[in-house]
Order: sequence, then structure tokens, then C-alpha cells
Amino acid sequence: MSLRIYIILMSLATFGCYLAFFAIIYFFDPFVNGFLGILFFYLSLMLALVGTLSIVGLFVRNLFTKDKLIFRKVIISFRQAIWFSLIIIVSLFLKSADLLIFRNIIFLIFAFALLELFFMSYKSKSSVKI
Repeated sequence: MSLRIYIILMSLATFGCYLAFFAIIYFFDPFVNGFLGILFFYLSLMLALVGTLSIVGLFVRNLFTKDKLIFRKVIISFRQAIWFSLIIIVSLFLKSADLLIFRNIIFLIFAFALLELFFMSYKSKSSVKI
């Protein structure tokens, strides 16, 4: 898959997720629909954020890095978009439960930073030469 096709498909999918997100806001009442309405709200918002942050991250990474292999940039920007989206979604959920305090935000960012460091330092066994 070429980069242009990836960006077009990711943009279309992100647009669809934003449409679903706004449809959920417009048509669903969280007091009537309960758990499913709230789950669809958070899920559609997360997918829309992943798509947006992935595309923006890819463009920023493409501007500021000299790496010639574009698939590495795509993988890294997609993975980091998932982390940032999860931080935003968990923060929103904590806010809705009145549990969002400075200490929880620091812990959340620290946990995802450690997870990202693990993925950055992880090397598969097939790439290690003996």
C-alpha cells in the first residue's frame, strides 16, 4: 500500500468516525441508553482521535525526521496516536467519575511513557544477529 492510499483511507475512516461520534452525541441520551451509549461515545471518539492524531503525527514526523523508510514513520505515528488517544479517553472517563486529579494524570502519562519506551527498545529475536 502506498503512502497516498494509506492517507486517503485513514482520512476517510477518520471522517466516518467523526460522523459516528457526532451522530452518537445527537441521537443518544446517556441517561436512557446507559452503558452502551457511553461505550459507543468513548469508542467513536477514540477511533476519531486515533485517525486524526495518526495523520497529523505522520505529517509532523515526515517534516522533521530524515528516515527514508516511510513504513516506520507510519507505525510509530499510529502507535503514538493510540497512546495519546487512550490518555485523552481515560482522562475524560476519570473526569466523568470525578476522579481526575493531578496525581492521576501524572501516573497515566508516566505509565504510557513507560509503555512507549518498552516498544521503542523492543527488538524481535529475528532481528538480533548471533
